[in-house]
Amino acid sequence: MIARTTAVIEAGGVLGELACAPPLTLRQVRGAECCGQGRCELRLVGTAAGPLAGDDLSICLTLRAGARATLRAAGASLAQGRDGPDAAVAGTLSIRADLAERADLVADPGALIVCRGSRVDVRLELALGAGARVDWRELIVLGRTGEPSGHATMRWDVTRLGRPVLRQFVDLDGTGLTAGRRVLACALISDPARATRTVVASPLAVAQRVNDHTLLVSVLDDDAARATRQLGDLCARARG
Repeated sequence: MIARTTAVIEAGGVLGELACAPPLTLRQVRGAECCGQGRCELRLVGTAAGPLAGDDLSICLTLRAGARATLRAAGASLAQGRDGPDAAVAGTLSIRADLAERADLVADPGALIVCRGSRVDVRLELALGAGARVDWRELIVLGRTGEPSGHATMRWDVTRLGRPVLRQFVDLDGTGLTAGRRVLACALISDPARATRTVVASPLAVAQRVNDHTLLVSVLDDDAARATRQLGDLCARARG
């Protein structure tokens, strides 16, 4: 399956354009947390199974100058394998966000559970303009409870004004880079208005200062809820 979902957010929290294709469906919601703040609140809803073997799924977000948006997931996504000739073919889940000058994006696309027999490549591209701010969080769970994990890779490419900020590729095979843990919670925070610092909570929980205003935060654990709490605490400490 090939599916493309795109959204354009204008200044003032206006959703200018939206085109969705299952399983990646975006819905605009309105709540107390965004009322009066000029922020566009989006929910990512899984409207079909995926990513499956051979799927090519992508989301493209464009934030115009001064636009503010929040992206959250309505639930977890399941990467599942298939029987037959496509069993060894990886599915691809790609997200690109282009933030113009002074744009602000807070994003948590939800947990991705890598089920037994699945293969999935996760790709994130963030292109930041002058003064743009981003807080992006990911949660990868290697296998459902009591089952072996599938295979996942994760690539992050972050630029500001066309210059590289971060190039990272992680192969999550369930052993090597994960120290045997089944949950990876991570965040990329970049805010030109705030300074950052490196904080090491443990060998498995680190907030790393990438540059004066950018943090890369990683937590390994066996419990998704605990990893998420640790991630939030580390982000707050490293920005404080």
